[in-house]
Amino acid sequence: MREKLAEKSSMSRAAIDRAADEAATDPELFGELLSLLDDDDTTVAWHAAWALEKIAARSPVLFAAHRADLTARAVAERHSGIQRLLLSIVRYLPEEAEPDVDLLDFCLGGIFSARLSIASRSLCGKIAYSLCRRHEELREELRAYMESVDEECLPTAVASVRRSILKKL
Repeated sequence: MREKLAEKSSMSRAAIDRAADEAATDPELFGELLSLLDDDDTTVAWHAAWALEKIAARSPVLFAAHRADLTARAVAERHSGIQRLLLSIVRYLPEEAEPDVDLLDFCLGGIFSARLSIASRSLCGKIAYSLCRRHEELREELRAYMESVDEECLPTAVASVRRSILKKL
């Protein structure tokens, strides 16, 4: 699997789809993909995250046992592309009864953080909403936080997520 993902040129969507399809049905390959997130070659780690994100979109239940690790990785990741993919995986996971406080704190800080990519900031908003939506006091906190920021200072994608969240709240 590593050799497939090590392709330095722009890896095609079809190639990632094939890797994801193989790993989704083979627990050993799935575990290998997860371990490749730690690869020293950023290209390999990025392609592994991309394949895992494809799997998560179709079969989020496969990630249930890895929720805590994936969440911690998403919060700590410094490569913006890998972080975006990890956040996307986390977003696909089924909701838990109680919100992950560390993830919520990261997402609330990340929504308006210039350090994160625009895509990661948008995902942070969506994840924050999903973590807060079933808890009245968290919804109110999220509403106050969203209302406290001037939309004109935000990139278009983040402003759009902000408006969407405020409508839902």
